[in-house]
This record gives sequence, structure tokens and C-alpha cells, in this order.
Amino acid sequence: MKRAISIISFVAMAMTPASNSAAAVELVPVLVVGATAQSAPEIITQALDEGRRVTGLARSPERIKISHPNFTAARGDVYDVDSLADALIGDEVVISLIGPSYVPGKEVTSVDLYSVGTASIITAMRRKGNGRLIVTSSGGVEMIPAEKPTNGGFSENFVWMKRGQYQDMQRMERIVANSDLEYIVLRPRGFRDAPQKNNLLISDGIPTPNPSSILSYTDFATLVLSLTVGDRYLNRAIGVYTNEFETTD
Repeated sequence: MKRAISIISFVAMAMTPASNSAAAVELVPVLVVGATAQSAPEIITQALDEGRRVTGLARSPERIKISHPNFTAARGDVYDVDSLADALIGDEVVISLIGPSYVPGKEVTSVDLYSVGTASIITAMRRKGNGRLIVTSSGGVEMIPAEKPTNGGFSENFVWMKRGQYQDMQRMERIVANSDLEYIVLRPRGFRDAPQKNNLLISDGIPTPNPSSILSYTDFATLVLSLTVGDRYLNRAIGVYTNEFETTD
């Protein structure tokens, strides 16, 4: 069924102390691929606060400024399957936050990081027996123009400038959907470093209504970790957005 719904209710249910699923959520270990991404620290911190074992994998793990008894920083590269497999035990949910460095104003016409890197992650997961993969894509995959916009808004022109990146996200999504893993593809847009607002909305089966809206890393992390167990949104791609927009004077 096509619908857009708030996530607040099911996140609250996942946090209910009396719930058996809550205990399971707290115990599910996670491996975060791309642990130096801007969205990574909040996901890692919340996971540790819940009592999980967490591994953060990055090409430069020394850049991860987190110290905790349950946290391990691992060196790895998504173009190197062996390095990914070495970081896995086999019981983790894998959360992929991979993406190229953002260069303002630079046109991006060719990228393979998402597709090739995610294929490597899947290969490593199969090798070690991991079952669930959560990947971060973008609402931009839903709005790639066929040609350069002549009178489009900021979002349309931005997606055109970075079209190679979004096209590779589309390839990544197809690779994930064709895998034999449990998966969830998340398509967020407009991250901001802000306190938790509990205002996330989900577009499930329909294009993201507000692809240029603002959402906080804190709320996004809560969503991601709530999806490490259970079957909500399982084996689907969902848009993640809010009804909040950045205003300018």
C-alpha cells in the first residue's frame, strides 16, 4: 500500500522497556561502514548508549573520535572485500554510510563507489554469514532529470550537477534489491546537526514529497537503529524527510 507515515510511534515502541524486542534491539551488534561520514557519530553513539557492540570501519579509522569499551575502530576499504570480511564476526547488522567527499560547485558525472563498494560489502557479508544490510541512498535518486534543467529550483539543479553520484546510487539500490540479504534502503535528504525533534516522516511506495527538507542526524540515527530488527520496511526503499525547510532572510 502506498503511504506516507510518521515514524514516531514505532520508534517509541522499540524503546519500551517491557518489550521483548527492545532487549533484542539493545543486543544486536552493528558494523558501520563509512564511519567517518557526518551521519556516523550519532549512529555509533546511540548504539553504544543502547549497550550494543559497535565496529566502525573506515579507510582512516584514526579520524574516528570515539572511545568506548564496546567500540572497535577497524581499517578497511569498500574496494577491498578481504578488509571488510576481516572486520565482521557474522552477527552484526551492517549499516553502510559510504559516499564520496562533497565538493561544492563541482559537477559529478561518473561515480562507482556506491555500486562497487556495496557489492563488496554484500560479498563480505555472505562470506561471514551476516544477514541484514541497511544502506543510505538519497531522495535525489527519485528526481534525476533527463537533461539539464533550464528553469528548475535548487534541488533540481543540484541533482543535475551531482547526477553521476545519484545514478550510481540507483545502481547500488538495484544491487541490494537483487541480493539474498535482508535489506532496507534509506533515502534521506537535507541533514543538519540539530537536536532530536521526532519529526521524521516516511514515504513508503511513493516519491519523497519533500526531497529538500531538513532532518537531524539525531533523528536519523534513531530510525536506523530501530530498523536493525523486525520486519518494518524490510526489503524496501523508503524516503526519509520532514516538513521542515531551511528559511533564509
